[in-house]
Amino acid sequence: MGLFSDRRHPVLMAPGAEDDESLRIRVWLLGLFAVALFAVLTVQLVRLQVFRHAEFEAQATINRIRNTTLPAERGLIYDRNGRPLVENVPAFAISVVPADVPDGEERRIASVLAQALGVPAYSIEAQILEGKRSIDPFFARLLEGDADQTLAFELSAQASDLPGVEIEAVANRRYEAGELLGHILGYVGPITEDEFAILEADRYRISDRLGQTGVEAYYERTLRGVPGQRQSEVNAAGRELRTLRLEDPTPGNGIQLTIDLELQAAVHDILIESMGGSLFASAVVVDVHTGEILAMVSVPTYDPNIFTGEVDEDTLTALLEDEGRPLVNHVIADQFASGSIFKVITGTAALSEGVIHPDEVIFSPGVIEVQNEVDPRIVYTFRDTTSGYFDFLRGMAESSNVYFWYLSGGSPFQIAVAEELLTPEDIAEQRRLEAAGIIGGSQDFTGLGAERLAHWARAFGLDEPTGIDLVGEAAGAVGDPEWKLRTFGEPWGQGDSYNFGIGQGFVSVTPLQMAMVTAAIANGGQVLQPRVVGDIVDADGRVVDPFTPRIVRQLDVTPETLEIVRRGMAMAVLGGTAGNAWFPEMQVGGKTGTAEFGEERLFKDQFPTHGWFLGFAPYEEPEIAIVVFHELGSGFLTAEAGGAIMRAWGEINDVFGSVMPALGQLPVRTVEAFNEIARQLP
Repeated sequence: MGLFSDRRHPVLMAPGAEDDESLRIRVWLLGLFAVALFAVLTVQLVRLQVFRHAEFEAQATINRIRNTTLPAERGLIYDRNGRPLVENVPAFAISVVPADVPDGEERRIASVLAQALGVPAYSIEAQILEGKRSIDPFFARLLEGDADQTLAFELSAQASDLPGVEIEAVANRRYEAGELLGHILGYVGPITEDEFAILEADRYRISDRLGQTGVEAYYERTLRGVPGQRQSEVNAAGRELRTLRLEDPTPGNGIQLTIDLELQAAVHDILIESMGGSLFASAVVVDVHTGEILAMVSVPTYDPNIFTGEVDEDTLTALLEDEGRPLVNHVIADQFASGSIFKVITGTAALSEGVIHPDEVIFSPGVIEVQNEVDPRIVYTFRDTTSGYFDFLRGMAESSNVYFWYLSGGSPFQIAVAEELLTPEDIAEQRRLEAAGIIGGSQDFTGLGAERLAHWARAFGLDEPTGIDLVGEAAGAVGDPEWKLRTFGEPWGQGDSYNFGIGQGFVSVTPLQMAMVTAAIANGGQVLQPRVVGDIVDADGRVVDPFTPRIVRQLDVTPETLEIVRRGMAMAVLGGTAGNAWFPEMQVGGKTGTAEFGEERLFKDQFPTHGWFLGFAPYEEPEIAIVVFHELGSGFLTAEAGGAIMRAWGEINDVFGSVMPALGQLPVRTVEAFNEIARQLP
């Protein structure tokens, strides 16, 4: 190693030199760390003070300024005569704003509220803590939406010790008519969190009540009005210090039902008395010129007042388990096979299409047999409830299935093989019928066919909702060959056309749909949109939106054709299947229906049946159309309830004596006796 080498051996270094070097390094690193720290703090300060200044200023303002939605008074509901049907009853809503609850106070405040409200303290505490961690800690959590005045005053007295707790005045609905109008009025109920996420933009509050069913739901925006808003300055506990800006709410408009409350009550009582073994029943009365619903009853029903406050679990369970499904409006929400009331459509279509002349006669032996189109050796038997010779009036009055099978599906035999199927006696009878100009047997007679009948059914408004101003309406169904092939992969047969023509098979309707069909027959062919609400009125009762009838379509049918159909319906009441609807004070028209349903037979060849009746009154100048439905029964028995409803309408409106009295309830078993009655009709 040279004398001038700069390498130093540790033994040759002066004592303490290594410690000085280490100290300098540590000081240098510490200084570097301090510079970096101040640089980070400077950058963060610039970011907060410059780039995010507006954001934090807005957040500070939120902590200091609070916007409160002021609910509008909900509009009232009246019957057609101006009688109030609902009342807004004062109540109180108790909520907690998590952001306004001081840290560490959650358990104490939850304990006080739990004792007052009778709920577990842990659930309230969990809501507060969850709210603090949420994206919006200022969102109020509703604890009680229907508190009484005493409880509200007790908690208000402790306001200084309960930061974050809000007590506000609200209004609940009281329904004066109770269960009589349950399905029409509906009810209001609490807003769910999912609903609130959508409705918050429209100034809904979590404590607000929202229309759930009936007109309360359909006319929610009309009844609700326009909420106001108050902007106020609050302290750290969320207590208001002063009002900065005030926007008053605008009360909701009222709605006037088309329902006649007296008639509604009468129909309800008639249905209850006539139910027999039915699990449910329904009836509707409609003005044939305007589409206004004068009465709509579905039994069993429910009292909407049970939903205005805290719902009793036992009561709700009983409603849900009731086999009659009282929460369902069977007039609009259920769809059934129509049975023979559908024949008014088949008859109108056949006359309009020139398939049959009203004076032409069809012979019914009480049963017809139809060959399978694929295998002629398979023969289907279709049985009727009557037999004889039927022109249009008698066919409608006695509801001859054979007559309407001919109208819908044509002759039951294929001409090419008819001779092979008939005995000599049958052939001789066929020749006699042909010579007398009577349709029957293997005579070449072509009916409407499925496509034309489906067209007329849809023209009358089937296979689609009527458009009534209530939620939950069913559309019904009208099957045709294309539908059957698409749905079942099977071709349409002649037997399908027969079933179609008498309202069985692939057709289902609601009672309301058939009421509008009846109205169209009675009013000259106008298919109307039904309504349960007429005028819209403001808070002072002034009409702001008057009711205007809406014609959906005009049927392509002559007045003469509709008069023939109405005459056949009048004959049904005077001496046919609807004889139970007869009453002496007024001439009316009607049609019965007995529709098979279910998969289990009551007897060897019989399924359970629904009972239907449709009718109009008075006969000469129709004003109302009605439909009655019994879940279990027959058309003949249901007609009695239909007659009672039309009679009740006549009594309430004092129309007796102004029309021709009925001729009497005469049994019809001969063409001569039947025609004698027909000649006496106006």
